[in-house]
Amino acid sequence: MRKRLVVLLTVTLALVLLQPIAIAAVKPGTKCTKLGQTSTSGGFKYTCVKSGIKLVWSKGVVVKKPLPVATATPSATPTATPTATPTATPTPTPTPSASPTPKAPTSFDDLVENYQGIAYAAWSKSREKILASKRTDITLKMIMGPNSQLTNKEPLIPIDLVTRMYAGYVEPTEIYYLAFNYEDREWAVNQMESILPNSGSRWVTDVACRTKETCWGGGSFYNGSNRYLIVLAVGLQTPDHLNGTVEAHEFTHTLQQMNIKKGRPAQEFLYDPWPPTWYWEGQAHFTQHAAVFYDSFTNYMKFRKDTSSDLYINQALNSQYLENYFVFNAPETWQKSYERWSQYSIGAMFVEILTAIKGPDSTMEMWKIVSTGVDFKTAFEKVYGISFDKAMPIMAKAIALQLGRS
Repeated sequence: MRKRLVVLLTVTLALVLLQPIAIAAVKPGTKCTKLGQTSTSGGFKYTCVKSGIKLVWSKGVVVKKPLPVATATPSATPTATPTATPTATPTPTPTPSASPTPKAPTSFDDLVENYQGIAYAAWSKSREKILASKRTDITLKMIMGPNSQLTNKEPLIPIDLVTRMYAGYVEPTEIYYLAFNYEDREWAVNQMESILPNSGSRWVTDVACRTKETCWGGGSFYNGSNRYLIVLAVGLQTPDHLNGTVEAHEFTHTLQQMNIKKGRPAQEFLYDPWPPTWYWEGQAHFTQHAAVFYDSFTNYMKFRKDTSSDLYINQALNSQYLENYFVFNAPETWQKSYERWSQYSIGAMFVEILTAIKGPDSTMEMWKIVSTGVDFKTAFEKVYGISFDKAMPIMAKAIALQLGRS
């Protein structure tokens, strides 16, 4: 058996200015055949990405050299613990929109009337929180597969941005960060089992990295005793694995578990008062864009739409469809009738509305309240001052209007 060397690095948070990424306007949903396949034309690079169960071409990314960033360079000794020195907090000017900023909703009473201002209000409130907050010290214990390399060389940058976006809900802690590719799958299973025993380590081979072409999943795990683990498959050079959104997404899950004081159950549909999957994934999906693209509303909107292209194509997504989509403990009939993977993007629009009305803190406060043992609806009414059942038709209508439906 070939000897395998595990290099353990301890890295402290560093924040640098993120590079804005421009995208060419192409028709979303165009079919492609191989996940991760790229095509460069006219100065733009296009990537074949997964949207639900389909493979589609992403919007093109301008081909240009990245800005230099701070890096942590390991020494020749495997046990070295290099650190990256924090830089000053950036204060970029948000990208101005081509048209006047639409009026933001102030409550559920004027949400439908001001639906066009939802996205900007949610993004700007998140940005304001990021720029006004200090980072929370998070230590990553990085464990790399013997044949693996990070696709995003600076995973702490998006994590730092999320700590600022949810400052007040983040505890200084140590997080294991396990990165692997297809060749290192079994190694990753063993490492995960060693770090968090009985936490579902076969998720590595059964979900995140079933084949070489689909080895790109991420996960966040917690054992209930202050040990957190982020696991990331790093086999593909897809946009979300290069711009930091995957790290922001998974770290948001870490914060959810940090505030509810529980690890996520394996069968999320069967648990109550555990928040529903569309909230669990929706908050992480919204946060990955609001945090990483906090310096550009234009990029926030482009990536938001790029990862939700299936919603704009699906003509069935009217307000009644959406109202029926947001259920708890989804029964088998729901799972047969509705696209489960849309819970990421539809859930993100749900969380975006809540952020637009009361800011990002309100969406994390939900987890804290649920940790006391109350159900999701009770927590919702306590935070937003309106019952979930009364708010739901209003939110469904506002989402449908954003998608061009009624």
